[in-house]
This record gives sequence, C-alpha cells and structure tokens, in this order.
Amino acid sequence: MTQYSKSNATPERDRPWLEQHYQATRQRTVRLVKAAVDQLVKDRRAVTIEAICQQSQQLDPQGKGIKKAGVLGNEEAYLYYRQHCASQRSAPNRTSHHPGPTAYRLPTDPRRDLGQVRRRYSREKKMNLVERLLCVEQAYIESQQQLAQLQFELLEQQQKAQKGRESRSF
Repeated sequence: MTQYSKSNATPERDRPWLEQHYQATRQRTVRLVKAAVDQLVKDRRAVTIEAICQQSQQLDPQGKGIKKAGVLGNEEAYLYYRQHCASQRSAPNRTSHHPGPTAYRLPTDPRRDLGQVRRRYSREKKMNLVERLLCVEQAYIESQQQLAQLQFELLEQQQKAQKGRESRSF
C-alpha cells in the first residue's frame, strides 16, 4: 500500500472525486483566456500572458481572474494564447514599445487591502509607476484646487449671511 506524505503532490488520477472540480476549473480558465484574448485583439492590444491575466481579472464575474500558471498549465488555453500572441506576429505589425497614456482609476475605498495593492505595484514596471504617480499627483492638485474654491465660496456665503444679520439688527 502506497502512502503519500502531505508534502508530495498526488496525481489527479489518485483523486477521482475531484475530477469534476478540475474539469470545471479547466473550462473556467479556457473561457476566461478566450474572452481576454478576444478583448485584447478587439482593443488592438498586445496579447501577452500578463495582459491576459490583467484582462481576465476585469472580465471575471468573481473578480479573481487567472494566473500565469493557469494559462501555461492548461493545454487548450495555452494553445489559444499561442494562436494570438504577439511573438507570432511579424515585426512590422508591432506598435511602439511605449503605449499611449492610460487612464487610471483612482481608488475610492479607504479600507482596501494595502498588502494586495503593494504587491500589485511591486510587479509594475517603473515607467508605468511613474505615469500612475503623475496621474495621481494631477488628480490631487485638481482636488485641492476644488477644495480651495469651495472654501472661498463658503466663506463668501458666510460673510454675506453675517452682513445680512448685521443689517437686520440695526
């Protein structure tokens, strides 16, 4: 009788009760890869594993997306990726290495998982982080200007109200 230690992974065939779960997971991966690749092609963006992972997170109803290992470990998903990947295209069809400006969505939840945000930023390229920082700084400056304008308007309203009370009291 063969005993497996917890540190050794057992093959799928040794766990037949999980086959249905594995099949559903593989199909989910294929579905998300196809949807992500199709969206990337439609948007005329490079089809890379990184781009597929990011796009799948946006398309996934659960918000989890898929990981690089999910694409590489799923034969059908990997084949679909290889059919559309950027390395298969000829060099003249490629666009420049520096994409145009990207509109970043600024976070709105103060209770967001900062550890997850930190990990996401640590995976970004330096130029992407620089662009994001510039966008955040610009948004901050604009919000500070709005705040100052609102404070001046409030002060004017308070002064008018004060003058109105003073003129009525005489």
